[in-house]
Amino acid sequence: MIVVAGGSGTRLGGEMPKQFQMLGDRPVLVHTLGVFDGLDITREIIVAVPEGYVSHTWEIGRGLSKIKDVVSGGTNRAKSVFAALKKLPGDTDIVLIHDGVRPFVSKELIKAVAESAKAHGAAVAGTVLTDTLKEVDSYGQVVSTPDRQRFWRVQTPQGFTYKLIMQAYAQGEKDGILDHVTDDSTLVERLGVPVRMVMGGSDNIKITTREDLVLGELLLAD
Repeated sequence: MIVVAGGSGTRLGGEMPKQFQMLGDRPVLVHTLGVFDGLDITREIIVAVPEGYVSHTWEIGRGLSKIKDVVSGGTNRAKSVFAALKKLPGDTDIVLIHDGVRPFVSKELIKAVAESAKAHGAAVAGTVLTDTLKEVDSYGQVVSTPDRQRFWRVQTPQGFTYKLIMQAYAQGEKDGILDHVTDDSTLVERLGVPVRMVMGGSDNIKITTREDLVLGELLLAD
């Protein structure tokens, strides 16, 4: 299990990166880690954080027994994930990768992604679009109206067999594209491997702005 929390969180403001800012009585990242720490399917957790925040993460994560290691992430998300992947034991079966700033992920969704990944090799949480899409050109003129039923908003967790995700990241590094990848399943798709979508939830928000943090407080109060 990898929880990637390597972002600087500049859009949220404040002195600390977004994943370390308080949500209720605990940092956002601790809420997220707590969900996975309490799952029976989680064997161990590797956390990727910004440089300089390793010891701080160990400190706030005290009491979470499944944190195996905290690594200093790379210069972007993909490199942070790859650094964490290299810390997993070679006999790992299924790898789940989750954003550290999605603290409201449900245990049911986590298990559904894990089961789908075990059955198909690769699975991603997401939600279907409800808004109409428009494709526009560089002048802002409408080119087409795609069928929205064919498009999903991607969330995490994303799940893969260990061998597949390691192969995908190794190939991505070899091809020099890790600086441009923001989604783990994209690297798997490049190998020609199908990725299954698993229906996510509207509460599985990603906290990146001050407005998201306010919404998170409301969800926490429910």
